[in-house]
Amino acid sequence: MTQGKIRFTSVTNFNLEYLQKYHQVFKEKLFSHELCFNFEIRENEVLSITEYARNNEILNVIYQPLRRNRTSHRNWPVLLELSQKYNKTQNQVLLNWLSAKGFYPLIKSDKIEHINENLEAWSFTLDTDDIKKLNNFSVSGYKSPKIDWFMTGDGTKIHAIPNEFDEKYPAI
Repeated sequence: MTQGKIRFTSVTNFNLEYLQKYHQVFKEKLFSHELCFNFEIRENEVLSITEYARNNEILNVIYQPLRRNRTSHRNWPVLLELSQKYNKTQNQVLLNWLSAKGFYPLIKSDKIEHINENLEAWSFTLDTDDIKKLNNFSVSGYKSPKIDWFMTGDGTKIHAIPNEFDEKYPAI
């Protein structure tokens, strides 16, 4: 780095301590942190990782923002209400909300109609009160899992939480 050979860098699934350490070394060259975040699972926000990134101009790039459509299949009442209010799909409401939070969602789309649907997520603006509703949502009985940040076998790997969510919190 002292030779000026690193122009930019990014990290994935860092806990707060290591994000801070990496940021101290690379400073403004650290431009993004790829992490798990979605409507139901917000560990990275609870642990202030997304806040640290935002406060230090590190982009929060999130994977599985729609949990492979599993979130919309749950038909959470607040998502049904807002999708009806805005005449948008639940996924469009979710993507709009994530962008309003300053996140950059990574979305897998293999069909042109899904790509077009996703692009429509930015054709409207959620009201402040609706953003608050979405921000304040929590799954009844949800307990944050112990996170195994370093794959020691003690806890749940951060990237596996979305997949385990459905096992621990089956749809009603």
